[in-house]
Amino acid sequence: MAKFLIDSLQPKLVAQFARIIDRKQLAQSYLFVGPKGAGKLELAEWIALRLFCQNVQDGAPCGECPECERILNHNHPDVMVLKTSTQSIKVDDIRNLKQEMSKTGVEGNRRVFIVEDADKMTAGAANSLLKFFEEPVPGMTVILTASSKNQLLPTILSRAQVITFQSPDRQAVIAKLEEDGANPQLARVAGRLTGNVSEAQELLTAEDFQDRVNRVFQLLDRLADHDPESFVRVQTQLLPVAKDAAAQRQVLALIGLAYADALNRHFEIAATQQLDIPAVAALAKLSSRQLTDDLQAILTAQVRLSQNVTFQSATEQLMLKLLEG
Repeated sequence: MAKFLIDSLQPKLVAQFARIIDRKQLAQSYLFVGPKGAGKLELAEWIALRLFCQNVQDGAPCGECPECERILNHNHPDVMVLKTSTQSIKVDDIRNLKQEMSKTGVEGNRRVFIVEDADKMTAGAANSLLKFFEEPVPGMTVILTASSKNQLLPTILSRAQVITFQSPDRQAVIAKLEEDGANPQLARVAGRLTGNVSEAQELLTAEDFQDRVNRVFQLLDRLADHDPESFVRVQTQLLPVAKDAAAQRQVLALIGLAYADALNRHFEIAATQQLDIPAVAALAKLSSRQLTDDLQAILTAQVRLSQNVTFQSATEQLMLKLLEG
């Protein structure tokens, strides 16, 4: 039987929906609300798999039968997922979906429709979809996913069962990355930077990511030794691998993770996600006051970067502050 990502991200919700389906108590419309990477779309697709699977085992879809394979390959005629790469879901997008909803099932009376990022729907698109919430069709399940329910019409909210998703356990994200063959240290870094399996996987395959992480670790070694060369390394070592805003944020976030881990180690707080590098152990020998001040300085640098201060300026000022103690 296949192991699904959602099993790690939201095991309690998976168990809950397994029971709901077993008891034939599945509602006709749901709204899955939660942060990006929490597994909303993955659970919606798991429900579709569970409904169509020909070889359910222990309440879970097998992931291997012809029905599961078609859903996983996005070519099942009775399972439709509406996604958008634009800023909004418009009336035309919903019109096409409604045309499908008006048809009977191709291979039975069960159909599943999933709208990802439903909070991107324009008012016109949401009103267009409302009919199917007011007049549900037997055998049809509609699942909307959203980061915020405040962007949806109250009339839709009142007709859908709202399921709130919590942020996934970072350790579960890291474990999944390691299971897929990632270097444990890089998996820990990527998982903590994003908390999102898909984004973390993208980081791990990015061309400069490993080099960027290595250079930051080398800088942290210098900082731990109180080496003034740390200031110079911003220009010589960090700028070449921090050419865009995302990479620059990663650099500062990674420095912040190391100092946060050092503070935890200073207070002997065990954490399985800690960075396993010599610099963290060395920095942990600083006073709690110094580490707290350093973390504040890192936060200030991140804020300055968001306010259009150049990365070089914000980071060089940070180095001076971190070298003061």
